[in-house]
Amino acid sequence: MTTSNPRQTPRRKKPIPRRVYIFRRIKVAVIAVLWIVAVTLSVIGESHALFPAQQNSSATSAPTASASAKKTAESAKTSESQKSEAQSEKTEKSEKTQTPAEQDAKEIAALEASISDSQRTQILEQAKKAAQDNGHEPVTLQYCVATNGNVGSVEGFDNTVFRVLNNAQGWPKAGVVFEQTNDANACEFTVTLAEASKLPEYSSGCSTEYSCRVGVNVIINKTRWDSGVEHWLAGGHTLSQYRTMVINHEVGHMLGHVDNENVCEGTGKAAPLMQEQSMDLRGCVPNAWPLDKELWTSYTA
Repeated sequence: MTTSNPRQTPRRKKPIPRRVYIFRRIKVAVIAVLWIVAVTLSVIGESHALFPAQQNSSATSAPTASASAKKTAESAKTSESQKSEAQSEKTEKSEKTQTPAEQDAKEIAALEASISDSQRTQILEQAKKAAQDNGHEPVTLQYCVATNGNVGSVEGFDNTVFRVLNNAQGWPKAGVVFEQTNDANACEFTVTLAEASKLPEYSSGCSTEYSCRVGVNVIINKTRWDSGVEHWLAGGHTLSQYRTMVINHEVGHMLGHVDNENVCEGTGKAAPLMQEQSMDLRGCVPNAWPLDKELWTSYTA
């Protein structure tokens, strides 16, 4: 019997339930979200790791820069201080190495230097203060400056007279200050730089050897002005100091003092200003300024 092989009918697959598809999609979506979150957190973590380091670096570099600037400023300050000290030491060394003649020339130049109007005012104010500090109401005397004979330029002499007369160590301590004027009618006395040969013209009591005062005329001997006297300079005292003494001494006569009203009180002591120091120191040390006991005048406020 012939057997037939009929075609087998394929078995139909069961349809996948709808909920399975939904579950799979949810699963994929969750995985995707988790992946995105993981990547985001990773990026944020790296950013936090990076930026604080930069901030810390900036915070560290700022103090470092500040410290560097401070160190530079301190270094500059130290350098400037060292430079100033070196300059001071150089000046002191220069002064120490100066010969007496060089030092004297420096002192003379300082006295003869030009004086501006504002400087004159300042010097006068300091002189008045010296008078007040010593219990005096300042009295102002006006004077003129003149020359007699061939004495050269008078400018340096003029400036020296003003500075010496108004120095706080001098007659201002006795209550008198001095103002220069060019008005001959206003002069209360005249300070004249004269050739030595001209001195006897003022009085028979005046010598070609020394300076002199006659009435309202204070006459400074040009030879003495230029060279001083031997015994003064032999003791190591300067021509500048001698000139100061001569001006103060001769003007002292104008203020009521006389020669040798006080004399040396002992070897090595300062000579009284009104002692005739140009002639004899009598064992005393040369002195250009009035002593305390000489601080009086015939002029009162």
